[in-house]
Amino acid sequence: MYYYEDLKYIKMFQDFKANKIPLKDYVAKNKGTFYFFLIEFKVTRNFTKGKTDKLLLETIEFIENNNADNVDRFAERLSETDLTRGNKTTSLASKILFLNNPWNIIPMDILTRKALKQNENNYSIYKVNLDKYRHKNKTIIEECLHYAKPLATIIECEFSDKLKDLNIIRENRIVDKLLWTTKENGSW
Repeated sequence: MYYYEDLKYIKMFQDFKANKIPLKDYVAKNKGTFYFFLIEFKVTRNFTKGKTDKLLLETIEFIENNNADNVDRFAERLSETDLTRGNKTTSLASKILFLNNPWNIIPMDILTRKALKQNENNYSIYKVNLDKYRHKNKTIIEECLHYAKPLATIIECEFSDKLKDLNIIRENRIVDKLLWTTKENGSW
């Protein structure tokens, strides 16, 4: 249901990184923008109002280093700024870094952690638990991918020449949705 929007957010972030979209346009409150992504992914409460542009610039600076997938470090870095009022916002960090690398990062929040029976607000632990979940639910994931493939392929047509390895993004989005729907018992 949200797959098209997810791909649009990913593409627009990639375009912003490639200097195809000006900062002022990308932080505007319009469909597909960084600000709209933060609203839709329910993380605006995690940072200081009116600082979307500073959050985006902090993100770009962070991902330009060689540790761009380190969600825990990004959450720590944000907590050292006035952007998150000193709070370690791992959910916010994971969702933003997901835009940068949807091939490797699956967003973490309270619902996905519950599905994995994880109390710690730590992405490195989450990543280990995700791998276990994927292994344990491999057949279900494959069945979901098979079922979703005809529709996903249609949705992906618009992005096939703009985003690489859509099959990996598709699988990661399926895993994310499965986690959201299995929050009570942790597996199928």
